[in-house]
Amino acid sequence: MGRLITLWGYIRRYKYVVAVVIFLLILGVLDENSLWVRYQRQVEIGNLYRQIQKFQEQYDAETAQLQALENNPAAVERLAREKYLMKRDNEDVFVFMDANEYQVQNEARQHRETVETISLDTAATAVVRADSLTAQADSAKTEP
Repeated sequence: MGRLITLWGYIRRYKYVVAVVIFLLILGVLDENSLWVRYQRQVEIGNLYRQIQKFQEQYDAETAQLQALENNPAAVERLAREKYLMKRDNEDVFVFMDANEYQVQNEARQHRETVETISLDTAATAVVRADSLTAQADSAKTEP
């Protein structure tokens, strides 16, 4: 009880200091519009502006590429050759890639083959199950 009286006396003596400290605590940390939250929002706004700038540059580059594809047949041929590895009848295409890129593509191919194998196994199992269910249904219909 003595400590409580001492604390109350301290608060009465320095009531303006305590009020300012409580006000700064609420303003700086506790409120939903506190200084900390405002700082975090400003950082997020900066990140969003950088993303907008990046997407605007990407949009401009792709618009220029689209214009080139619409107006220039050579650009269409270049895109087909580079991106889709298309070739003329009398040409051979050699693709050079580094070891990491080759490893990534090889792993992706193996993953696709695994998924296709699982899909084929699942489909075969489903067909066999459907056939057996059909046979059971037919036998049930024939039995009066």
